[in-house]
Amino acid sequence: MRDDFVSSADRGSKTEGVDVRFINTDGMAFIGPGSEWFWTMLQFAALAITFYAIYRQLRGQQEQMRENTKLLRTQAHYNALMLHQRPEEMVIGIDGLARIVLDGLATPDALSDVAWARFSSHMFLGFNAWEYSYYQHLDNSIPKELWVGTDVFYRDLVQTKPGCARFWSEFQTSFDEPFRSYVAAEFANKPAAAEG
Repeated sequence: MRDDFVSSADRGSKTEGVDVRFINTDGMAFIGPGSEWFWTMLQFAALAITFYAIYRQLRGQQEQMRENTKLLRTQAHYNALMLHQRPEEMVIGIDGLARIVLDGLATPDALSDVAWARFSSHMFLGFNAWEYSYYQHLDNSIPKELWVGTDVFYRDLVQTKPGCARFWSEFQTSFDEPFRSYVAAEFANKPAAAEG
């Protein structure tokens, strides 16, 4: 038999005792001189984990802010609706108020002092609702459609009802800028026929 020939049965015995390593750790140091590579890799791994954790946190906060924004918009919408409905509910529920409101809108000077006080309080609630919707619209906190409907309703009152002009002349100082100027501009655009 030849000396350089190795049978398959003998191969295992020739390699037996030989250590095969995936990573050569000969001369590897984890502490002290020569360990710089280890600590650099450890820092890199720590930074990668930190960046991933920050990314996940920011994504979570973004989702939470989206949900909070939806909730706030829903609440603002509900608030605006309730503010607008309350004066109308009062007209329905309080005896005699409907007549006072109708007379106050058409002929405010014909109202008694007590009736004018009741009418003014009713109008104040309505103008507060208009003001609330105005600021919520500026903040994009309510649906555009709600603002458009509200604004058209109150601008129509301003344009066509003499009682609004008297109310505004007495109570405009109760409202702040820029809403006060917005309403004043609506009164300035009032047609001459509606003023008389």
